[in-house]
Amino acid sequence: MVPPPSKKVLVVTDLDGSLLDHYDYSHSEVLPVLERLATLGIPVVANTSKTRGEWFVMRDRFSNEVAFVVENGSAVIFPDREDELLRSSREEINLVLDSLREEFYFETFQDPRLTGLVEHTGLAEVDAVLASKREFSEPLVWKDLAEQEQRFCEEIPRRGLTTLVGGLFLRVLGTTNKGKALKILRPYYGADFVIALGDSPNDVTMLDRVEVGCIILTTSNTSLLVSKAPHVFRSEGHGPSGWADDSSP
Repeated sequence: MVPPPSKKVLVVTDLDGSLLDHYDYSHSEVLPVLERLATLGIPVVANTSKTRGEWFVMRDRFSNEVAFVVENGSAVIFPDREDELLRSSREEINLVLDSLREEFYFETFQDPRLTGLVEHTGLAEVDAVLASKREFSEPLVWKDLAEQEQRFCEEIPRRGLTTLVGGLFLRVLGTTNKGKALKILRPYYGADFVIALGDSPNDVTMLDRVEVGCIILTTSNTSLLVSKAPHVFRSEGHGPSGWADDSSP
């Protein structure tokens, strides 16, 4: 969709399975689109579950030096002013988790018992180290019964935190999400027309708050429910090819 010429446009995107291929991080399909957006002066902001360190390493591939959002809306990192934090710290989260260890069996990314981080994540060693250096959230490897996981997810909000279920890990973080971070990005860029792209349930809060939302097709796309954005469409291609799809309404 082409926005009205009078609008100040901002593009906000998920990374894994959207801008980047979910498995090998390939992204050649999106480069021409990113170049065109740069020519038009339209910022492309990453709104990701990744850590600050992971995106710092990746963003040079896209010549991207704009603001970005890390750990599912936990912090907005700006190029020219102090970070805006919307979260609990990792230390605070782990104090809560430590209080629950006698009742539930799990291991965390910083737990000395969690060996083989590369095996758990499927990442190269250097990338797995960057993924482990979280500031505002804690991924868990669940070791307990399924019914215990349900009880755990019901208990966490009582402790002032939230959970994200999906993929390989159960993530514990503060009471934030990608949509809340978007509320900060809009005025920073003076944007009155935002396009958001994502492929997972944790992207829905972001898609709910934009003028145009794009649900990127993935092999597990049935897990993504309907967004409430005024105009939402589904890509025809998967991952980066879907991100770069210009056949939208």
